[in-house]
Amino acid sequence: MISESTIELSPTLFKKELNTIYAKSIPVRYMKYLFELSGEHPDLPIWEVEELLRCSGNVELIERDSTAAIFDADALPDQFTNRIALSHYLSEYIASVEFDHLTSAIESINLSEIESAAISIRIAEGKREDFNVTELTKEFGAILASKTKIDLIKPHTRFRIYIGDQAHIGKEIAKIDRGQYEKRKNRYLPFVSPISIHPRLARALINLTARSVNSKILDPFCGTGAILIEAAMMGMEAFGSDISDKMIEGSEVNLGNLKLSVHLEQMDVGKMGDFGEKFDCIVTDPPYGRSASTRREPIEQLYSRALVAFSENLVVNGRVGIVIPEIDTLDYEQDFKLLRKTSIRVHRSLTRNFVVLELR
Repeated sequence: MISESTIELSPTLFKKELNTIYAKSIPVRYMKYLFELSGEHPDLPIWEVEELLRCSGNVELIERDSTAAIFDADALPDQFTNRIALSHYLSEYIASVEFDHLTSAIESINLSEIESAAISIRIAEGKREDFNVTELTKEFGAILASKTKIDLIKPHTRFRIYIGDQAHIGKEIAKIDRGQYEKRKNRYLPFVSPISIHPRLARALINLTARSVNSKILDPFCGTGAILIEAAMMGMEAFGSDISDKMIEGSEVNLGNLKLSVHLEQMDVGKMGDFGEKFDCIVTDPPYGRSASTRREPIEQLYSRALVAFSENLVVNGRVGIVIPEIDTLDYEQDFKLLRKTSIRVHRSLTRNFVVLELR
């Protein structure tokens, strides 16, 4: 868990060698970003960030430190910030220093640039336990307060210090609203089913699969509509189908409750061509052959038929993001190449494998 303590101070800009970066007369396109990732999974949070940045152009992972990651990218924040599900904070990266040198780095901060701007400094701890967040924040606050006026009311600029193996300093761009996903959990929607995927994971799976918010996306096992909800909330043109009339009706109710609109049809996965569309991506959480109905069709046969239909209804190099209980049940190699796979243990008898494929 990230814990933090806050002190609000006044003026701004960090690091005199970065003055030119913050000069308004010089536009900056290529940026370094500091992401404070959620710790709920070792792979999915950093993969999500990487794919979101790649949607807008070039991206390179510079460093990962516990649950923090630093990327070089030419994406602008408004192109991806509102899509993130598995991070806590996004900052414009400034510097990394050894923890023992952090006090000296704070002492060297140049606050003479914008004396009227209020700032705050926040410290988030990663895996280190050899310091006290509150005491350290007070120490750094005292250093900065000796240089300028204190303003505790309205910080104009927020700086974050993430402490892992090193201390990473950034200028906060956004706090990710993770609470919105909790509010959209299936238990809080009108049509409830125990098999529905968590909204954060649904959003992350879409982000791992869709190349842009302009992607045309299909969920052919839409169930309660969790994946469709997240796709529609990002502004994608979303299509959903299910063999069960009950699930289609339930999806309509849940989507309507959130005032979202998608294309819904009751149909078998093998009939998805009836939509008359070629999809940029297919993102789905199909039946596992346990509590969800497969109409008595063996799960391997259902998945095999689905993959054939996927390959016939995707655009060139289209992608599939799918959640399955066993990767071995997915015979994908003839038509698809594997991009990513990882697993989440739900409970003793169920592991969910998150798999991203690309059409050959």
